[in-house]
Amino acid sequence: MEDIDRYTTRNLNLASFLAASGLQLIGTRKTNNSLFFEFAPEDKARSLVDSYFKDIAVVNPKTLFSKLNELRDLIFQLEGEDYERR
Repeated sequence: MEDIDRYTTRNLNLASFLAASGLQLIGTRKTNNSLFFEFAPEDKARSLVDSYFKDIAVVNPKTLFSKLNELRDLIFQLEGEDYERR
């Protein structure tokens, strides 16, 4: 697998914004009780994160909430898989 520059966050709202802004969710990683979302490309993600925290980001609200629901569904799916492995 080729090494891809990625931006990682565990903030669900920020991850939803990045997904709604058109970034590709390339993976998830779980450590202890935290789930991290990984996005590419990293440079575009960093630019979007900067605009997010400066309160100048613009995104379609319907898309944002759709992505938020998709990521929540992913969290529940992954939690279910962890439960089944026990």
